[in-house]
Amino acid sequence: MQLILRGLHADDCEESVKQELATYLHVVHVEMVREGQDDNPWALVEVADPYERVWNVCNQLRGVFHRGKALHLSIPLHHRDD
Repeated sequence: MQLILRGLHADDCEESVKQELATYLHVVHVEMVREGQDDNPWALVEVADPYERVWNVCNQLRGVFHRGKALHLSIPLHHRDD
């Protein structure tokens, strides 16, 4: 399933996001989206965890500060639940 991660910095990359989230989730793939403001990318993160686990992690990390910016995690309304 997928989640959206906002609150990142311009120098964040796919590998750094994957490493940071590995403590909480089984990250399969990270796609950085850099359109818009240069210092405000977001990431589409593919994880191999059940919905309940992802929901709990999103709630646990929502609003936590990462290098001075609050993280925002959300689950897209339409996702594949493999």
